[in-house]
Amino acid sequence: MSTMRAQLSLLALNLLPTLIQAYHWPSPLIDQLEGLLYEGKQEGLPDRAVDFVAQLNGCQPVEDNGESIAADWIRFAYHDMATHNIDDGTGGLDASIQLELDRDENVGGDLDRAKFDFIDFPNKYISYSDIIAMGVVLATVECGGPVVPYRGGRVDAEVAGPFGVPTPDQSIEDFIETFRKQGFNQQEMIGLVACGHTVGGVHNPDFPTLVPPGNISFEDNIVMFDSTPEFDNVIVTQYLDGTTGDLLVTGVDGNDTLSSDLRVFSSDGNITMHALASPQNFSATCGSLFERMINTVPNNVTLTDLITPLPVKVAGVQLAPGYEGNLVLNLTMRLLDNKPNRQISLHWADRNSTTCSSGACSSTPTNSTVVTTPLLTALGHPRAVKYTFSAPISATTSISSFWFEIDGEVQNNGGTGYIIEQDEVLWSRDRSASILDPVTFESGFLIVAAVRSSSSSSTERVWINTYQRTTATGVHLTSTLNLTLDNASFPSTAGYDFYSAKLLLVADLTFDLFAEIGGKVYEEELRDTHWIDFA
Repeated sequence: MSTMRAQLSLLALNLLPTLIQAYHWPSPLIDQLEGLLYEGKQEGLPDRAVDFVAQLNGCQPVEDNGESIAADWIRFAYHDMATHNIDDGTGGLDASIQLELDRDENVGGDLDRAKFDFIDFPNKYISYSDIIAMGVVLATVECGGPVVPYRGGRVDAEVAGPFGVPTPDQSIEDFIETFRKQGFNQQEMIGLVACGHTVGGVHNPDFPTLVPPGNISFEDNIVMFDSTPEFDNVIVTQYLDGTTGDLLVTGVDGNDTLSSDLRVFSSDGNITMHALASPQNFSATCGSLFERMINTVPNNVTLTDLITPLPVKVAGVQLAPGYEGNLVLNLTMRLLDNKPNRQISLHWADRNSTTCSSGACSSTPTNSTVVTTPLLTALGHPRAVKYTFSAPISATTSISSFWFEIDGEVQNNGGTGYIIEQDEVLWSRDRSASILDPVTFESGFLIVAAVRSSSSSSTERVWINTYQRTTATGVHLTSTLNLTLDNASFPSTAGYDFYSAKLLLVADLTFDLFAEIGGKVYEEELRDTHWIDFA
């Protein structure tokens, strides 16, 4: 990272407060958003899960078309937010953009592509609009820009919003009024356009009068706003010194009909642009304006507190019967620092106790991996470490809670321990599998659940509720599937019987597992088929 980028990242640190102490595990929305934001992957999922950050291609243009993925994500978020009306508090960043892509104001294949860049990440807790907002944070810091503070809790719209994106041929008066309705004054309008146009460029076929079709390579189909792919203020300095290649400033052949950047930048006599010529001011301004942009939501939506990196992050907790007559507790624990020669151990208590009756309830990590992402680096954590545990648990005594000892100090979730709520019904992810029907060639999953054998006589029903994207926006409950006793395929072990069901014609999904036993319902929430090995 260059000296200037290092300064910008250090400046961005001032935008984030220290960790909010009110956090307590489990907190499903925060847990998942924190993992995706700071690790680039959804909370606790295996390496084959889609890597959010990797899609950005290191801020470099994509080889086959010259596109900037970072620019696409920032533009997608602005076009989504642009439906906001400050006068009545409606619209904003609510994922309605997915229902508005056929509008002239949303011209561009980049918006269609960005839509699918985000599609793997929403679930019953995480909204699509939360992912769109996160895309701005990750894209900005990936390209060397400021850290944009992030909050969650956005709610996806189910209907399209009003028109709200200004088009390049509109007058400056129309621009000012449009941005006013979105909640930005004239100076902020200039800053937001400059910040948005520090990456990316003008495309053919979106603007064929500005960019003729390329006849040598796909890269000919795009003219960048400035001469660097990074998030910097070159868009400003080149505008001020007259060397800009921004076609929305220069126009083509004397035709300035589409020179919207020129009209915007010069609308206050270049006062704002001269102020943005300071790299530090540009970075701070963009961080503040982007934060406001992604936090522009309908008045009836309340966002979470700032989501800052957790010093101790527990994820992927799964208790299930093993194959040796015992239970196995799988989980990961991430620490933000990379101190050498750490002494780390996992400890737990018996199911109906706060202590371990055998005196042998501890385990050490099976392995550790270094976690490095641009956002963690910008916040002063260049090498976090994630420790993996696979601890054998006595099936007789089972487990009620766990905690860690880290270099001689106990970490126990604020004094409560990390609670295992129940062990009556457990998802057996190792026995579950991806499947292909030999007759219909339909693909899907075999879902296997374990129910305590002592409860089998009073087990009334075992089932899963599955969640998938069913409309243009939002993840919804899509089906309920009963599981049946299947000890023929999966013999009883560790005091558990096994139930199974086939789920065909589905890709990766999440589900909740339930069992009704003696009139009481037990639940394992938000299991993810990314964990299921391919057959």
